[in-house]
Amino acid sequence: MKKVIFSLIGIIPLLLGGRIDAQQISVYFDSIYQIIRGFGGIHITSWTGRELTPDMMEKAFDNDPGEMGLSIFRMQISEDTMAWKNELSIARYARSKGAIVFASPWNPPSYMRKVKGTYNNETDYELLEEYYDDYAQHLNKFISFMADSGVPLYAISIQNEPDWHGWTTWTSQAMIKFLKEQGHLIQAPIIAPESYGFSRSFIDPLLNDSLANARIAILGTHIYGTPISNYSYPLAVQKGKEIWMTEHLLGSDKPESNTWALAMVFANEVNACMQANMSAYVYWYIRRFYGLIDDAGNITDKGYVLSHFSKFIRPGFRRILSKSNNLNKVSTTAFRTDSSLVIVVVNTNTNAVAINFNIAGLPSSFDSLVQFTSSATKKMQNDGIIQIHQGQFTATVDAMSITTFTTHSGKGGRYGNLPPIAIAGNDTTILDTVGSGVFVNISALKSYDIDGVISKFNWARNGYQISNEAELTLKLNIGTHTFLLSITDNDGSTSFDTLVVTIKSNKTTQLWLEAECTALGDQWDLISDDLASNGYYLMVNPAYESTDSSATDMSQLLQYKFNITEKGKYKIWGRVLAPTPNDDSFWVRVDDGDWMVWDNIPNSSSWAWDDVHHQSNANDTLFFFDVGEHTLTVSYRENGVAIDKWYITNTGKKPSGKGGVAEGCYNGNNIATLNEGRYAIFPNPARNEIWIQGNDPIEKICIYNSSGALVYRGISVGQMNEHLQISLPNGLYMVQVISVGGKSYFEKLIIRR
Repeated sequence: MKKVIFSLIGIIPLLLGGRIDAQQISVYFDSIYQIIRGFGGIHITSWTGRELTPDMMEKAFDNDPGEMGLSIFRMQISEDTMAWKNELSIARYARSKGAIVFASPWNPPSYMRKVKGTYNNETDYELLEEYYDDYAQHLNKFISFMADSGVPLYAISIQNEPDWHGWTTWTSQAMIKFLKEQGHLIQAPIIAPESYGFSRSFIDPLLNDSLANARIAILGTHIYGTPISNYSYPLAVQKGKEIWMTEHLLGSDKPESNTWALAMVFANEVNACMQANMSAYVYWYIRRFYGLIDDAGNITDKGYVLSHFSKFIRPGFRRILSKSNNLNKVSTTAFRTDSSLVIVVVNTNTNAVAINFNIAGLPSSFDSLVQFTSSATKKMQNDGIIQIHQGQFTATVDAMSITTFTTHSGKGGRYGNLPPIAIAGNDTTILDTVGSGVFVNISALKSYDIDGVISKFNWARNGYQISNEAELTLKLNIGTHTFLLSITDNDGSTSFDTLVVTIKSNKTTQLWLEAECTALGDQWDLISDDLASNGYYLMVNPAYESTDSSATDMSQLLQYKFNITEKGKYKIWGRVLAPTPNDDSFWVRVDDGDWMVWDNIPNSSSWAWDDVHHQSNANDTLFFFDVGEHTLTVSYRENGVAIDKWYITNTGKKPSGKGGVAEGCYNGNNIATLNEGRYAIFPNPARNEIWIQGNDPIEKICIYNSSGALVYRGISVGQMNEHLQISLPNGLYMVQVISVGGKSYFEKLIIRR
């Protein structure tokens, strides 16, 4: 059990990094710049395979303490109309909280485009001119779908990043032509062009063409590779365009890159976008390890940074002029309505900085501000009320911090709030006496908040959110399970605790069997593969059709004998390769029991372990074995699925990789001396005869079957070459060649008739 608390108790700035130097920021209340539409992010369920949970949606779009108050949600317009519903629940929720919803397409439907080329193995497409009208109607259908679903779009994009790769690309002239011919038919305000890197060479022609410019309601852009010094775009302002930064990301290379230092880079970036007259900032992804909320369901450092804007600078605010005079590594922006004032200060110095603020033209009714701080040790902490006297006040901003001064603090926590205490319980070890998993209750009910109430509970396991309830019961298999509990109080302060639950077994049986180490009928192909355990796997010969019943010819069945020394319940696992849903099953029988269909084996292009289960009892089929010998019998059912290895265990452990060393089958792990090229056996696979050739005279030749039984023994007359006539069942064998000098060499032999 390990506790982590984001404390809201004030820390003396002098302790944060040394000397405090008084500097000045000037704010001009009557100098009005761009309107602010909001701050937000995107989510594409199909991109990561994970949705935004209801708890994550609340943290993203609600605006109580401990929530971000995002006011923009960006959607993808899939080329597949059946996928349009995927993010509908998020869009509805965001809209219900007053957020703007807009959408961007990556590709038109496939019939409208052609392949243009490839770049770094990514395919670039081009929208065919003869389908411009169809494409406009495709966008209109999405607009109508969203409106009919209760989410009218604020705006719609023509194309995501038309000047990048991996989707449909456009030239400026093609986009101008589309805007002129079809722009007036699109039934929502148009965002364009969403350039990858704020490319002036792409955007300028659109703005300088009077008709194309008239069709564009919002100039959307991304800022990949764009230095902060190039964010300002006077031509767009001259042409009367709102500028929206509609996508950027930081820290996607690896989770450990997402430090507070990177969050400060992010803070500077958002501030710079506002300084450059942008009306919106939309981060690439809401839920992701580098996003605003992580997969564990907690707001990230970048999420807290964006909250300093989104919680307090609401849609309809206007930016006003603010200047940091001779301040090194400090940037500032300011915003207002007639009754509100918000100032954001980003300090990337490693020391705290005392700042004198002078607000020209401030009405006398503005007499105080509340200071909120986020840093490596604070997360949206209320640092108290700052009194304003004749438009002036002095405040200290922490080292490496983002600070918001606001006249409306209700969306943040109160001053002096004490953090809650998260208690996940004591680490524990539980014995699984059956080997089938144990139901465990985990509870946060002992957590408490001294000066308030706990408003949010969140449980994550292995980095992914599993519940936002105070307690839950779940089934745990053998192994170590680490749970992260996070709780948030009604003032937005969060604390964490970890719980480690170890499930152990008093059962010890682990049996490994190679699939190829048995007699093979002609329905089965033995295939060599370096990725397979022991170098071989079995697959039904493609010439045989799928069957609705098991084979009746005993020679076509795979049979495996194994010995049980611990009476009880067992699981049987198979290392399988099932390429499609039509090639994903076997007939399986244990001892003299009934045949069962082992179906719905996970489809994959690589080897995976799946537990042998009846199709009506997926993932929870147990077999009871008495002490003694037992038999596993397998018949083919579908002809495209492959089997490599078997694992029989009562420990509850799930196998991985190629598994352990198999019993009763020769392989490189249990042969003392392998053939070093001294003898060659051919042909291999063979039918009725083989040739053995080497550099030393041969004294004896032995052949063993997959169970280790001797099936052939011959004495040589000291020749270096031998020709053998053999009659053996299909399968894998081991040939032992003993030289006249007494050295022993082994080589695998496959018999396939």
